[in-house]
Amino acid sequence: MINNINPLKNNNWWSNIDKLILITTLLLLLFGVISMSSINQHLNGKFYFPPDLLLKKHLIFCIVGLVIIFVLSQFSLKNLIYISLFIFILSIVLCVAAIFFFPETKGANRWIKFYNFSFQPSELLKPSFIILSAVLLGRYKIKNDYSFFLNILCLIIISSLLILQPDFGMFILIFAVWLIQILSSNINLKIIIPIILSFILVFLLCFFTLEHVKFRIMNFFFSEVGDNYQISKSLDSFENGGLFGKGIGEGTIAKNLPDVHSDFIFALIGEELGGFFAILIIGVYIAIYVRIHIISQKSNNFFIVTALTGLANIFIFQVIINISSSLNIIPTKGMTLPFISYGGSSFISSSIIVGFILLLIKEEKNAK
Repeated sequence: MINNINPLKNNNWWSNIDKLILITTLLLLLFGVISMSSINQHLNGKFYFPPDLLLKKHLIFCIVGLVIIFVLSQFSLKNLIYISLFIFILSIVLCVAAIFFFPETKGANRWIKFYNFSFQPSELLKPSFIILSAVLLGRYKIKNDYSFFLNILCLIIISSLLILQPDFGMFILIFAVWLIQILSSNINLKIIIPIILSFILVFLLCFFTLEHVKFRIMNFFFSEVGDNYQISKSLDSFENGGLFGKGIGEGTIAKNLPDVHSDFIFALIGEELGGFFAILIIGVYIAIYVRIHIISQKSNNFFIVTALTGLANIFIFQVIINISSSLNIIPTKGMTLPFISYGGSSFISSSIIVGFILLLIKEEKNAK
């Protein structure tokens, strides 16, 4: 039975919450604040805004994120589905608005801007689509109806919007996680093979029609193609930091990276805190992922298993993409490191993911 939970009347939040995931999330927030404090020193006098503005805004993101996690973790499964549907529809509308009604920024139409505020609505697609996909897959397994094709339709809409923006990296991320969802659901291979072939076709079309996609892939495989300034500085940062780092605020190479506060913040961590601390942060992310995986494998509820694994995968894949880009393992992609990088849209998305995960784990425990 699904019971509606009133957050204001629920006095057992601490006893019901998964403390390991909550504490590790708080650790990531702390690492982010430390990194942003260091970056502030480097920004002094470089821009027209006060040097402590990024840190202040990041602290606001932390507070908002904690509120989101706290509120979402208290709702029921039924409310989770309603909230996800609302967020999904809202993000689709906002993505359309960003493409057609807001100016281009850095060669893409991903952001909605209002005065000094900017928001990337596609970030909200990640947690909401994973939940809706889990719902539709569950319905398909029980009734064998149109639900799976509705799931594919949702993916097509999302993919079309992301490619139009364009945000090829987000498209790859969402598709990869969705594909794992359907593979783990034992969907007939006769359905899966055409989906994979369609993805390959879309990938090739994007490679030949989107210049930035072609450039990044070619630049990765052939270093003489284009400018490798950012990735070279990133690798130099890790080398300069060594095992124990130069100390907080003492980094000199990573801070010359234009995107050190977002896409390349792991390079700053590597230089100032060292390889040991960088590995520790990776361990925190892995601990969250493993914890979710262990709990999901013990559940007999198909929806909870599919939703938990999907949310865990989209969270850890983003981590892998960010860190791998910094280490030149994969082509560079403008994707933040969850809870550590600066960026309100990504911070809200990551908070929703963790809030949903804590909700699902709580419901799984209460069902036993």
